[in-house]
Formats: sequence, C-alpha cells, structure tokens
Amino acid sequence: MPINSKNLARRLAGLFRQAPVHWTTVFLLTTRMPFMLLYYPGCFAFPDTESCINHYYGLQDTISRLCGSDCARPLDNHHPIIYTFLYGWTIDLGNLIGSQNVAVFLFLLLQATLHSWLLAQIIVWARRHGGPRWLLPCYMLFPVFGMWSTLFLKDSFFSLCTSALTLCLLHWGEKLEEGTGQRTSLPLAIATFCSLCFFMLSKNQCVYIAVLLLIALPWLYGRKCRRLATVTAASIAVFSIFSINLPRMGVAQSGRQETIGTMLQQTACYARCHPKEISAEERAAIDAVIPFDSLAVCYRAEIQDPVKYRYRRLCSGKERARYYKVWAKMGLRHPECYAKAVWGCCSAYFYPSGKYPLFYPAHQWEATYPELFRLEPLLEKVPCGMAQIIKIPIVGWPFDMGFLMPCFVLVMFYLMWRRQRIAVLALFPCLVSVAVLVISPANGIFRYVMP
Repeated sequence: MPINSKNLARRLAGLFRQAPVHWTTVFLLTTRMPFMLLYYPGCFAFPDTESCINHYYGLQDTISRLCGSDCARPLDNHHPIIYTFLYGWTIDLGNLIGSQNVAVFLFLLLQATLHSWLLAQIIVWARRHGGPRWLLPCYMLFPVFGMWSTLFLKDSFFSLCTSALTLCLLHWGEKLEEGTGQRTSLPLAIATFCSLCFFMLSKNQCVYIAVLLLIALPWLYGRKCRRLATVTAASIAVFSIFSINLPRMGVAQSGRQETIGTMLQQTACYARCHPKEISAEERAAIDAVIPFDSLAVCYRAEIQDPVKYRYRRLCSGKERARYYKVWAKMGLRHPECYAKAVWGCCSAYFYPSGKYPLFYPAHQWEATYPELFRLEPLLEKVPCGMAQIIKIPIVGWPFDMGFLMPCFVLVMFYLMWRRQRIAVLALFPCLVSVAVLVISPANGIFRYVMP
C-alpha cells in the first residue's frame, strides 16, 4: 500500500488505539517541551524553594526562626520536609555532575513526564467512558499547563500527587458503581495508599482533606466503600504517626502562626479600622500574642505574612486562650471587619479581577545565599504574556483563576445534582482545596489553585 497522507493518518490512528495512554503522554509532553526550553532550566519561586534548599544545607532563614528549629540543623516542616530533600538532592546532583542547570532541568523534565502520563491516564479513562473529545487538545494547547511544568516549586509536586489520587479515585468509583468495590485488586489499593500518603506529605493541610474524604465516602457509597475507607484510614494513620514523630527526627513543626494566620489578620484589620474601640485589657491580651502597636501598620489586605510573622512564638497557652476570647468578642462587635479581612486575602480566587495571571514571572534568582545557586537561564526574563492577556475582557477570563474557580464549583454542584458519584468522588479533594482558599494566606497566588 503506498504511503500517502490518508494512509499515514490511518496508521497513526491505529497505533493510537493500540496504546492510547502512551501516545497521549507523548503528545502532552511534546507540547510542554517548548516551554521547558524557553524557560530553561526552569522557574524558581522564591522564597519557598529557596528556603527548602537553605535548610538542606544547614542555613537558617526567616522560616527557621518562625518554627524555632535547631540552629545547628535548621530542618522544619513549614514547607513539607519532603521538599527539603527533593530540592536539596537535586542541587547536590547538579554539584556532582558539574551543572546545577542540568540537574534542575532533569528534575523538571521527569516531573513533566510523570504529570503528562497521569493526565494521559485520566484523559483516556474519560474518553472510554463517554468524555468529551476536547480534553486532550485543551491540555495540549492551553499554554497554562505547559508553563506549569517549568516550575521548580512544591505546588508542582502537589499537582502530581493530586492527579495520582484523582486517577485512583476514578478507578475506585468505577468499581463501586459496578458493585465490585469489595473485590478491588491489591495493586489499586497499594497505589491509592501511596497516592494518599504523598498527597498528605505534599501539603500540610491535606491530612484534613483526607479526613473529610473518609467522612464523605459513606455519604457517597454507603457500606460498599469499606475497602476504600480502610485504605484511606490506614494512610491517615501512617501519616499521623510520621507527623507526630517529626520532632524526634530533628524536624521542627510548622509555626502556630500558620494555623491562626486568618485570626491574626482579622485582628490587624480591626486594629486599623476601629482602634478606639479596643480596651486596654484587650490590647494587653492581643499584645501577649502579637505586638499590638505594629498591627495597623503591618496590615496588608491581600497577604497575611507581614502580620503573622510577628507572632510571639513563645507565648503561653493561657495567653493564647485570652487572645481567642478577645478575638471572638471583637468579631461579634464588627463581623463585617472580619469578613473584609478574609475577603481581602481570597477575593481573586472567586471572581475575575484581571489582576493575577496564571503564571509566575520568569526566572526569579534573587537568592539569600547566592553561593548555593549558580543557575543560568538560556534567555533572560522571557515574558509569558499572561499579564497582558488577562486584562482583555472576556478573552482573558480563561487565564483568570477568578473565572475558573467559580466554574469548577458550579460544575461540582451540577455533578452532585445529577448524582454523578464517580466524578464527585474523584474531584472531592480538589473541591475541598477550593474551599480552603477562603482562608488563604495570600490573594491571587495561582499556584494555590493550579493543582
């Protein structure tokens, strides 16, 4: 048979049908490579990635002081400890082979390949179950996904874990719908257990998402989900034991200011808006936990860090208890002030503002310890164009997280209404992640929504 364009297309289509996951992975990875080369060796996000590498090499920074880690061995779980070693080992590899550029690029290439493979699995599964044909072109051609693979950042790894868990839950949902959930294969159970463990390791708040998933399972599938519930409970137990023992391994826990950051932000907003209504007793209770005189000055509506980083780490439990009571009283007096403080840190996630593009500026290399990093970009400060596109009315909405998040929430409610339990189960971790954005520590950080 002569090879012409029509026969070639048929042969390619036949190959694709024989190994759809492999070919889909190739297609996805191919469309990511131009971004990998354009932003070579990758995009750093300071200070998070930098802080992990600082700690790996025994160097202290602001995070070390917030967590009260050992001066001689400043390891902490503020940024989950897994990243300290992942990124530290990558730089070590670069030093070993004589090029940190190559090591970072290889890390990102492996990350992009794994993510492409996981997305390929999900896309093929969806197509086999009547999903839309535009899924693959969307993930191939929409530039946000290609750019995302260039980030040397903890949220990129969290993306992998989220995608892996989504894929496992899709397979569980299929078996539960078929009534074979109690006869699930051992490989799927092990894959789900590992996915959940890495999911929780990749973000400190994910253990709560896993607990909520465990609670939601009986609501979705009743007694049929006992085996999935057992796997979920086992992963939570293993992760909890690991977390409890972190201090024994010389790893300081994340500072309490991360847990109560929203409360501190609300107090700072109140101090700025209604300073004359705060009594001397209330001021003393607040000052025992965080310097009162600096609250109004440090308050920034869109980010908690300037306020919460002034938290007095050594304050006692009694002092915190008094503060919580004062916080509650002030909230009852002016609830609109507290709502304003929350909305200031999360508004960009829930309506299209045109302010925050779905990408980081390219190449951020301003390290605290420059001697640790000798990365040299192929092209200096390549503009991604997102900041310009997002300002175009309607056209820029697909690049605006404030448009995509409400769409996702509406789709979830639609799926619940239609009782599409497989989709609800698979997307449940993402739904809870969106809910967590309400108490976000910073407004318009696209990496919080991208996974």
